[in-house]
Amino acid sequence: MKPLEVVKRDGQAVPFDQGRIANAIARAQHAIGIEDNALASELARVVVEYLERACDQPSLGIEDVQNAVVHVLQESGNYEVAIAYARYRDARERFRRTRRVLGEGESAPNLCVIDIDGRRRPWSRDWLMTMLQDRYQLDAKGAREAVIQVEALLAESSLTELGAPLLLSLVDAALVRCGMHTQASERAPLRLERSRARKQLEEAADGQQAVLGCGRGLFEQLSLAEQYPSQVVNLYCRGRLWVDGLDDPRRGSHFLATVDGTSNPWQVLTQAFSLAAEAKRDWRRLSLVLPPSILGHLERGGTTLVQPIAALANLGFIYLYCDGRTPLLTRWPFSGGRVSIATYNDDFLLLRQLQEMRLPLLSGPHLMQGAYRGRVLVESALNAQGLEGEYSQMDGLAMGLIAALKVRLTQMAQSPALGGGDLRFAIFGLPPNSASNEYLERQVIQEGLRAGISLSRNSHLTEEACAHLGRLLE
Repeated sequence: MKPLEVVKRDGQAVPFDQGRIANAIARAQHAIGIEDNALASELARVVVEYLERACDQPSLGIEDVQNAVVHVLQESGNYEVAIAYARYRDARERFRRTRRVLGEGESAPNLCVIDIDGRRRPWSRDWLMTMLQDRYQLDAKGAREAVIQVEALLAESSLTELGAPLLLSLVDAALVRCGMHTQASERAPLRLERSRARKQLEEAADGQQAVLGCGRGLFEQLSLAEQYPSQVVNLYCRGRLWVDGLDDPRRGSHFLATVDGTSNPWQVLTQAFSLAAEAKRDWRRLSLVLPPSILGHLERGGTTLVQPIAALANLGFIYLYCDGRTPLLTRWPFSGGRVSIATYNDDFLLLRQLQEMRLPLLSGPHLMQGAYRGRVLVESALNAQGLEGEYSQMDGLAMGLIAALKVRLTQMAQSPALGGGDLRFAIFGLPPNSASNEYLERQVIQEGLRAGISLSRNSHLTEEACAHLGRLLE
Protein backbone atom coordinates (compact mmCIF):
# COMPACT_ATOMS: atom_id res chain seq x y z
CA MET A 1 0.00 0.00 0.00
CA LYS A 2 1.30 3.46 -0.91
CA PRO A 3 2.00 5.52 2.23
CA LEU A 4 0.05 8.77 2.38
CA GLU A 5 1.24 10.38 5.60
CA VAL A 6 4.05 10.21 8.14
CA VAL A 7 3.56 10.56 11.90
CA LYS A 8 6.36 12.66 13.37
CA ARG A 9 7.87 12.18 16.82
CA ASP A 10 5.58 14.79 18.36
CA GLY A 11 2.53 12.94 17.07
CA GLN A 12 1.82 15.34 14.20
CA ALA A 13 0.84 13.75 10.86
CA VAL A 14 2.30 15.28 7.69
CA PRO A 15 1.92 14.23 4.02
CA PHE A 16 4.35 11.62 2.78
CA ASP A 17 7.03 13.33 0.65
CA GLN A 18 9.53 11.37 -1.45
CA GLY A 19 11.60 14.52 -1.90
CA ARG A 20 12.37 14.72 1.83
CA ILE A 21 13.79 11.19 1.65
CA ALA A 22 15.98 12.16 -1.32
CA ASN A 23 17.24 15.24 0.56
CA ALA A 24 18.13 13.15 3.63
CA ILE A 25 20.08 10.65 1.49
CA ALA A 26 21.85 13.53 -0.28
CA ARG A 27 22.95 14.96 3.10
CA ALA A 28 24.34 11.56 4.08
CA GLN A 29 26.21 11.39 0.75
CA HIS A 30 27.61 14.86 1.32
CA ALA A 31 28.90 13.79 4.77
CA ILE A 32 31.23 11.27 3.11
CA GLY A 33 32.22 13.49 0.18
CA ILE A 34 29.76 12.31 -2.48
CA GLU A 35 27.64 14.70 -4.56
CA ASP A 36 25.16 12.71 -6.66
CA ASN A 37 21.61 14.04 -6.50
CA ALA A 38 20.46 11.69 -9.27
CA LEU A 39 21.55 8.66 -7.23
CA ALA A 40 19.86 10.10 -4.13
CA SER A 41 16.60 10.51 -6.05
CA GLU A 42 16.82 6.96 -7.45
CA LEU A 43 17.47 5.52 -3.98
CA ALA A 44 14.53 7.51 -2.61
CA ARG A 45 12.30 5.96 -5.30
CA VAL A 46 13.49 2.47 -4.26
CA VAL A 47 12.68 3.33 -0.62
CA VAL A 48 9.13 4.26 -1.64
CA GLU A 49 8.73 0.97 -3.54
CA TYR A 50 10.01 -0.93 -0.53
CA LEU A 51 7.53 0.83 1.75
CA GLU A 52 4.64 0.15 -0.65
CA ARG A 53 5.43 -3.58 -0.47
CA ALA A 54 5.97 -3.64 3.30
CA CYS A 55 3.14 -1.38 4.50
CA ASP A 56 -0.44 -2.45 5.12
CA GLN A 57 -1.73 0.98 6.18
CA PRO A 58 -1.47 4.50 4.71
CA SER A 59 0.07 6.02 7.86
CA LEU A 60 3.72 5.40 8.83
CA GLY A 61 5.86 6.40 11.78
CA ILE A 62 8.99 8.41 11.10
CA GLU A 63 11.07 5.58 12.57
CA ASP A 64 9.64 3.14 10.00
CA VAL A 65 10.65 5.44 7.14
CA GLN A 66 14.17 5.89 8.51
CA ASN A 67 14.58 2.14 9.01
CA ALA A 68 13.55 1.60 5.40
CA VAL A 69 16.17 4.13 4.20
CA VAL A 70 18.93 2.32 6.10
CA HIS A 71 17.77 -1.04 4.71
CA VAL A 72 17.75 0.15 1.10
CA LEU A 73 21.15 1.83 1.42
CA GLN A 74 22.68 -1.36 2.81
CA GLU A 75 21.01 -3.66 0.27
CA SER A 76 22.16 -1.44 -2.60
CA GLY A 77 25.78 -1.55 -1.45
CA ASN A 78 25.95 2.05 -0.24
CA TYR A 79 27.32 1.01 3.15
CA GLU A 80 29.23 4.21 3.94
CA VAL A 81 26.18 6.31 3.10
CA ALA A 82 24.06 4.06 5.35
CA ILE A 83 26.51 4.54 8.23
CA ALA A 84 26.55 8.32 7.74
CA TYR A 85 22.74 8.40 7.62
CA ALA A 86 22.46 6.33 10.82
CA ARG A 87 24.98 8.57 12.62
CA TYR A 88 23.12 11.70 11.57
CA ARG A 89 19.84 10.12 12.70
CA ASP A 90 21.26 9.25 16.14
CA ALA A 91 22.84 12.68 16.53
CA ARG A 92 19.53 14.41 15.75
CA GLU A 93 17.73 12.19 18.25
CA ARG A 94 20.22 13.05 21.01
CA PHE A 95 19.93 16.73 20.15
CA ARG A 96 16.13 16.63 20.36
CA ARG A 97 16.24 14.88 23.72
CA THR A 98 18.86 17.22 25.13
CA ARG A 99 16.84 20.24 23.99
CA ARG A 100 13.69 18.89 25.64
CA VAL A 101 15.49 18.04 28.87
CA LEU A 102 17.41 21.30 29.20
CA GLY A 103 14.37 23.27 28.19
CA GLU A 104 12.22 21.34 30.68
CA GLY A 105 9.55 20.93 28.06
CA GLU A 106 7.73 17.76 27.11
CA SER A 107 9.78 14.58 27.30
CA ALA A 108 10.63 12.62 24.17
CA PRO A 109 7.26 11.10 23.15
CA ASN A 110 8.79 8.51 20.83
CA LEU A 111 10.44 6.68 23.76
CA CYS A 112 8.34 3.75 24.99
CA VAL A 113 8.64 2.02 28.37
CA ILE A 114 7.98 -1.73 28.49
CA ASP A 115 6.60 -2.81 31.87
CA ILE A 116 7.66 -6.06 33.51
CA ASP A 117 4.35 -7.63 32.44
CA GLY A 118 5.05 -6.70 28.79
CA ARG A 119 2.72 -3.70 28.47
CA ARG A 120 4.01 -0.70 26.52
CA ARG A 121 3.46 2.88 27.60
CA PRO A 122 4.66 6.12 25.98
CA TRP A 123 7.27 8.04 27.92
CA SER A 124 5.65 10.44 30.35
CA ARG A 125 7.43 12.74 32.76
CA ASP A 126 4.29 12.97 34.92
CA TRP A 127 4.03 9.18 35.12
CA LEU A 128 7.66 8.84 36.24
CA MET A 129 7.29 11.59 38.84
CA THR A 130 4.19 9.89 40.27
CA MET A 131 6.05 6.57 40.38
CA LEU A 132 8.98 8.14 42.23
CA GLN A 133 6.69 9.78 44.77
CA ASP A 134 4.73 6.57 45.40
CA ARG A 135 7.58 4.04 45.27
CA TYR A 136 10.44 6.05 46.78
CA GLN A 137 8.37 8.44 48.96
CA LEU A 138 10.08 11.48 47.41
CA ASP A 139 8.59 14.94 47.63
CA ALA A 140 7.68 16.77 44.43
CA LYS A 141 10.99 18.65 44.29
CA GLY A 142 13.11 15.52 44.79
CA ALA A 143 11.09 13.59 42.21
CA ARG A 144 11.52 16.37 39.64
CA GLU A 145 15.28 16.49 40.22
CA ALA A 146 15.53 12.71 39.76
CA VAL A 147 13.43 12.82 36.58
CA ILE A 148 15.67 15.49 35.06
CA GLN A 149 18.72 13.29 35.79
CA VAL A 150 17.06 10.25 34.20
CA GLU A 151 16.13 12.22 31.08
CA ALA A 152 19.63 13.66 30.87
CA LEU A 153 21.00 10.11 30.77
CA LEU A 154 18.44 9.11 28.13
CA ALA A 155 19.28 12.16 26.05
CA GLU A 156 22.74 10.73 25.44
CA SER A 157 21.35 7.45 24.11
CA SER A 158 19.62 6.41 20.91
CA LEU A 159 17.05 4.16 22.62
CA THR A 160 13.50 4.14 21.38
CA GLU A 161 12.35 1.40 23.80
CA LEU A 162 13.25 1.10 27.46
CA GLY A 163 12.58 -1.95 29.63
CA ALA A 164 11.40 -1.48 33.22
CA PRO A 165 14.51 -3.11 34.81
CA LEU A 166 16.82 -0.73 32.91
CA LEU A 167 14.63 2.23 33.81
CA LEU A 168 14.82 1.33 37.51
CA SER A 169 18.60 1.14 37.19
CA LEU A 170 18.63 4.65 35.72
CA VAL A 171 16.39 5.83 38.57
CA ASP A 172 18.84 4.38 41.12
CA ALA A 173 21.73 6.17 39.40
CA ALA A 174 19.75 9.41 39.31
CA LEU A 175 18.96 9.21 43.02
CA VAL A 176 22.64 8.69 43.82
CA ARG A 177 23.62 11.64 41.63
CA CYS A 178 21.05 13.77 43.46
CA GLY A 179 22.48 12.74 46.84
CA MET A 180 19.46 10.60 47.83
CA HIS A 181 21.51 7.53 48.71
CA THR A 182 19.18 6.26 51.44
CA GLN A 183 16.14 6.21 49.16
CA ALA A 184 18.14 4.43 46.46
CA SER A 185 19.32 1.75 48.89
CA GLU A 186 15.96 1.15 50.56
CA ARG A 187 13.92 0.92 47.36
CA ALA A 188 16.44 -0.62 44.98
CA PRO A 189 14.76 -3.64 43.33
CA LEU A 190 16.12 -7.15 43.67
CA ARG A 191 17.69 -8.29 40.43
CA LEU A 192 18.34 -11.83 39.26
CA GLU A 193 20.78 -12.02 36.37
CA ARG A 194 19.29 -13.53 33.24
CA SER A 195 22.25 -15.89 32.90
CA ARG A 196 21.48 -17.30 36.36
CA ALA A 197 17.81 -17.76 35.50
CA ARG A 198 18.75 -19.52 32.24
CA LYS A 199 21.16 -21.77 34.15
CA GLN A 200 18.38 -22.75 36.55
CA LEU A 201 16.10 -23.66 33.64
CA GLU A 202 18.82 -25.69 31.96
CA GLU A 203 20.17 -27.55 34.99
CA ALA A 204 17.16 -28.00 37.30
CA ALA A 205 15.63 -31.45 37.47
CA ASP A 206 12.15 -30.05 36.82
CA GLY A 207 10.25 -26.80 36.54
CA GLN A 208 9.52 -26.58 40.25
CA GLN A 209 13.21 -26.79 41.09
CA ALA A 210 13.96 -24.03 38.55
CA VAL A 211 11.38 -21.73 40.14
CA LEU A 212 12.68 -22.49 43.64
CA GLY A 213 16.25 -21.84 42.54
CA CYS A 214 15.40 -18.41 41.16
CA GLY A 215 13.42 -17.55 44.28
CA ARG A 216 16.31 -18.52 46.52
CA GLY A 217 18.62 -16.22 44.55
CA LEU A 218 16.33 -13.26 45.29
CA PHE A 219 15.96 -14.16 48.98
CA GLU A 220 19.74 -14.35 49.30
CA GLN A 221 20.03 -10.81 47.92
CA LEU A 222 17.31 -9.60 50.28
CA SER A 223 18.98 -11.18 53.32
CA LEU A 224 22.41 -9.76 52.54
CA ALA A 225 21.01 -6.31 51.74
CA GLU A 226 18.72 -5.85 54.73
CA GLN A 227 19.25 -8.29 57.57
CA TYR A 228 22.92 -9.18 57.99
CA PRO A 229 25.55 -6.76 59.34
CA SER A 230 28.30 -5.61 57.01
CA GLN A 231 30.85 -7.75 58.85
CA VAL A 232 28.90 -10.88 57.95
CA VAL A 233 28.28 -9.76 54.37
CA ASN A 234 31.99 -9.13 53.79
CA LEU A 235 32.99 -12.55 55.14
CA TYR A 236 30.25 -14.28 53.18
CA CYS A 237 31.04 -12.60 49.87
CA ARG A 238 34.76 -13.34 50.21
CA GLY A 239 34.13 -17.05 50.78
CA ARG A 240 35.24 -16.99 54.43
CA LEU A 241 31.82 -17.73 55.89
CA TRP A 242 28.93 -19.94 54.87
CA VAL A 243 25.60 -20.05 56.68
CA ASP A 244 22.90 -22.39 55.49
CA GLY A 245 19.58 -20.75 54.68
CA LEU A 246 20.49 -17.23 53.59
CA ASP A 247 18.46 -18.06 50.49
CA ASP A 248 15.70 -19.90 52.40
CA PRO A 249 15.22 -17.97 55.67
CA ARG A 250 12.06 -19.62 57.01
CA ARG A 251 13.24 -23.25 57.06
CA GLY A 252 15.76 -25.15 59.19
CA SER A 253 18.82 -26.89 57.78
CA HIS A 254 18.36 -30.64 58.26
CA PHE A 255 15.76 -33.05 59.60
CA LEU A 256 16.68 -36.71 60.21
CA ALA A 257 13.98 -39.26 61.06
CA THR A 258 13.71 -43.02 61.40
CA VAL A 259 10.57 -44.71 60.15
CA ASP A 260 9.11 -47.37 62.43
CA GLY A 261 9.21 -50.85 60.95
CA THR A 262 6.34 -53.22 60.32
CA SER A 263 6.13 -56.46 58.41
CA ASN A 264 4.19 -54.70 55.64
CA PRO A 265 6.62 -52.67 53.50
CA TRP A 266 3.81 -50.64 51.92
CA GLN A 267 2.71 -49.37 55.32
CA VAL A 268 6.33 -48.33 55.97
CA LEU A 269 6.53 -46.42 52.68
CA THR A 270 3.15 -44.78 53.24
CA GLN A 271 4.33 -43.55 56.62
CA ALA A 272 7.62 -42.37 55.07
CA PHE A 273 5.87 -40.37 52.34
CA SER A 274 3.56 -38.73 54.88
CA LEU A 275 6.49 -37.82 57.13
CA ALA A 276 8.55 -36.45 54.22
CA ALA A 277 5.73 -34.33 52.83
CA GLU A 278 5.14 -32.74 56.24
CA ALA A 279 8.83 -32.18 57.01
CA LYS A 280 9.61 -30.50 53.65
CA ARG A 281 7.55 -27.50 54.67
CA ASP A 282 9.93 -26.64 57.51
CA TRP A 283 13.31 -28.15 56.58
CA ARG A 284 15.67 -27.56 53.68
CA ARG A 285 17.14 -31.05 53.73
CA LEU A 286 15.52 -34.29 54.79
CA SER A 287 17.01 -37.71 55.59
CA LEU A 288 14.85 -40.76 56.27
CA VAL A 289 16.09 -44.09 57.62
CA LEU A 290 13.90 -47.00 56.53
CA PRO A 291 13.76 -50.10 58.78
CA PRO A 292 15.62 -53.39 58.03
CA SER A 293 12.42 -54.96 56.69
CA ILE A 294 12.65 -52.80 53.56
CA LEU A 295 16.21 -53.90 52.82
CA GLY A 296 15.17 -57.51 53.45
CA HIS A 297 12.40 -57.30 50.84
CA LEU A 298 14.82 -55.82 48.31
CA GLU A 299 17.42 -58.54 49.01
CA ARG A 300 14.75 -61.16 48.37
CA GLY A 301 13.96 -59.65 44.99
CA GLY A 302 11.18 -57.26 45.91
CA THR A 303 11.65 -55.09 42.82
CA THR A 304 8.19 -53.53 43.18
CA LEU A 305 9.63 -51.40 46.00
CA VAL A 306 12.34 -49.84 43.86
CA GLN A 307 10.17 -47.26 42.10
CA PRO A 308 8.36 -45.99 45.26
CA ILE A 309 11.68 -45.65 47.10
CA ALA A 310 13.16 -43.76 44.13
CA ALA A 311 10.13 -41.43 44.18
CA LEU A 312 10.59 -40.95 47.93
CA ALA A 313 14.22 -39.98 47.25
CA ASN A 314 12.94 -36.94 45.33
CA LEU A 315 11.76 -35.56 48.69
CA GLY A 316 14.86 -36.36 50.72
CA PHE A 317 17.88 -38.61 51.13
CA ILE A 318 16.91 -42.21 51.90
CA TYR A 319 18.96 -44.66 53.97
CA LEU A 320 18.20 -48.38 54.10
CA TYR A 321 19.08 -49.68 57.55
CA CYS A 322 21.39 -52.68 57.47
CA ASP A 323 22.48 -54.88 60.41
CA GLY A 324 25.70 -55.66 58.59
CA ARG A 325 26.85 -56.02 55.01
CA THR A 326 24.33 -56.63 52.29
CA PRO A 327 24.55 -58.47 48.94
CA LEU A 328 22.23 -55.82 47.48
CA LEU A 329 25.23 -53.55 46.85
CA THR A 330 26.44 -55.95 44.13
CA ARG A 331 23.18 -55.34 42.23
CA TRP A 332 22.28 -51.89 43.50
CA PRO A 333 18.94 -50.93 41.88
CA PHE A 334 19.03 -47.18 42.58
CA SER A 335 20.65 -44.41 40.55
CA GLY A 336 21.21 -40.76 41.32
CA GLY A 337 23.06 -41.17 44.61
CA ARG A 338 20.11 -40.33 46.88
CA VAL A 339 19.58 -43.80 48.32
CA SER A 340 22.27 -45.37 50.50
CA ILE A 341 22.93 -47.52 53.60
CA ALA A 342 22.71 -46.86 57.35
CA THR A 343 24.27 -49.10 60.03
CA TYR A 344 24.57 -49.38 63.82
CA ASN A 345 28.36 -48.91 63.81
CA ASP A 346 30.95 -47.85 61.27
CA ASP A 347 32.04 -50.78 59.12
CA PHE A 348 35.32 -50.24 57.30
CA LEU A 349 34.66 -52.65 54.45
CA LEU A 350 31.11 -51.41 53.96
CA LEU A 351 32.31 -47.79 54.04
CA ARG A 352 34.94 -48.53 51.42
CA GLN A 353 32.40 -50.24 49.18
CA LEU A 354 30.01 -47.30 49.46
CA GLN A 355 32.79 -44.82 48.73
CA GLU A 356 33.59 -46.68 45.52
CA MET A 357 29.91 -46.28 44.60
CA ARG A 358 30.05 -42.60 45.68
CA LEU A 359 27.42 -43.14 48.35
CA PRO A 360 27.58 -41.88 51.96
CA LEU A 361 27.34 -44.09 55.04
CA LEU A 362 25.15 -43.06 57.97
CA SER A 363 25.90 -44.81 61.25
CA GLY A 364 24.94 -44.66 64.90
CA PRO A 365 22.96 -46.59 67.51
CA HIS A 366 20.35 -43.82 67.60
CA LEU A 367 19.15 -44.69 64.11
CA MET A 368 17.05 -47.58 65.29
CA GLN A 369 15.54 -45.90 68.29
CA GLY A 370 11.80 -45.74 68.01
CA ALA A 371 10.65 -42.64 66.13
CA TYR A 372 14.08 -40.97 66.39
CA ARG A 373 14.07 -37.34 65.27
CA GLY A 374 17.23 -35.33 64.74
CA ARG A 375 17.03 -31.61 63.99
CA VAL A 376 19.79 -29.25 62.87
CA LEU A 377 18.48 -25.70 62.89
CA VAL A 378 21.48 -24.11 61.19
CA GLU A 379 24.59 -25.55 59.61
CA SER A 380 27.50 -23.17 59.12
CA ALA A 381 31.16 -23.24 58.16
CA LEU A 382 34.27 -21.08 58.26
CA ASN A 383 37.10 -21.03 55.74
CA ALA A 384 40.31 -20.21 57.61
CA GLN A 385 42.65 -21.14 54.78
CA GLY A 386 45.86 -19.13 54.96
CA LEU A 387 45.08 -17.80 58.45
CA GLU A 388 47.15 -20.23 60.50
CA GLY A 389 48.62 -18.25 63.37
CA GLU A 390 46.58 -15.14 62.48
CA TYR A 391 44.61 -15.15 65.71
CA SER A 392 43.11 -11.67 65.38
CA GLN A 393 41.59 -12.59 62.01
CA MET A 394 40.28 -15.84 63.43
CA ASP A 395 38.60 -13.81 66.18
CA GLY A 396 36.86 -11.86 63.42
CA LEU A 397 35.68 -15.09 61.80
CA ALA A 398 34.23 -16.32 65.09
CA MET A 399 32.38 -13.06 65.76
CA GLY A 400 31.04 -12.96 62.20
CA LEU A 401 29.71 -16.52 62.47
CA ILE A 402 27.87 -15.84 65.72
CA ALA A 403 26.41 -12.60 64.32
CA ALA A 404 25.09 -14.54 61.33
CA LEU A 405 23.60 -17.27 63.51
CA LYS A 406 21.76 -14.69 65.60
CA VAL A 407 20.09 -13.36 62.46
CA ARG A 408 19.16 -16.87 61.30
CA LEU A 409 17.62 -17.72 64.67
CA THR A 410 15.57 -14.53 64.54
CA GLN A 411 14.31 -15.44 61.07
CA MET A 412 13.31 -18.96 62.09
CA ALA A 413 11.60 -17.83 65.30
CA GLN A 414 8.55 -17.13 63.10
CA SER A 415 8.15 -20.88 62.48
CA PRO A 416 6.90 -22.68 65.65
CA ALA A 417 7.69 -26.10 64.14
CA LEU A 418 11.43 -25.30 64.33
CA GLY A 419 11.56 -25.17 68.12
CA GLY A 420 14.52 -27.17 69.41
CA GLY A 421 17.48 -28.24 67.32
CA ASP A 422 21.24 -28.18 67.04
CA LEU A 423 23.47 -25.40 65.77
CA ARG A 424 26.52 -26.82 64.03
CA PHE A 425 29.65 -25.36 62.51
CA ALA A 426 32.58 -26.76 60.56
CA ILE A 427 36.07 -25.40 60.03
CA PHE A 428 37.82 -25.66 56.69
CA GLY A 429 41.37 -24.79 55.70
CA LEU A 430 43.31 -25.51 58.93
CA PRO A 431 45.29 -28.71 59.69
CA PRO A 432 43.40 -31.05 62.05
CA ASN A 433 44.55 -30.93 65.68
CA SER A 434 46.69 -27.84 64.96
CA ALA A 435 46.91 -25.03 67.49
CA SER A 436 45.11 -22.67 65.11
CA ASN A 437 42.29 -25.15 64.53
CA GLU A 438 41.76 -25.66 68.24
CA TYR A 439 41.95 -21.91 68.87
CA LEU A 440 39.31 -21.08 66.26
CA GLU A 441 36.98 -23.83 67.52
CA ARG A 442 37.35 -22.56 71.08
CA GLN A 443 36.70 -18.96 70.02
CA VAL A 444 33.52 -19.91 68.15
CA ILE A 445 32.14 -21.83 71.12
CA GLN A 446 33.04 -19.11 73.62
CA GLU A 447 31.66 -16.33 71.42
CA GLY A 448 28.47 -18.34 71.10
CA LEU A 449 28.16 -18.79 74.86
CA ARG A 450 28.57 -15.04 75.35
CA ALA A 451 25.63 -14.57 72.97
CA GLY A 452 23.59 -17.30 74.64
CA ILE A 453 24.07 -19.72 71.73
CA SER A 454 25.26 -23.32 72.15
CA LEU A 455 27.10 -24.82 69.16
CA SER A 456 28.64 -28.16 68.33
CA ARG A 457 31.45 -28.93 65.90
CA ASN A 458 30.50 -30.73 62.70
CA SER A 459 32.88 -33.17 61.05
CA HIS A 460 31.84 -32.63 57.43
CA LEU A 461 30.76 -29.94 54.99
CA THR A 462 27.72 -30.03 52.76
CA GLU A 463 28.17 -29.85 49.01
CA GLU A 464 26.67 -26.35 49.00
CA ALA A 465 29.15 -25.21 51.67
CA CYS A 466 32.12 -26.57 49.71
CA ALA A 467 31.00 -24.75 46.57
CA HIS A 468 30.59 -21.45 48.42
CA LEU A 469 33.81 -21.60 50.41
CA GLY A 470 35.63 -22.41 47.18
CA ARG A 471 35.13 -18.75 46.20
CA LEU A 472 38.24 -17.96 48.23
CA LEU A 473 40.32 -19.99 45.75
CA GLU A 474 38.94 -18.32 42.62
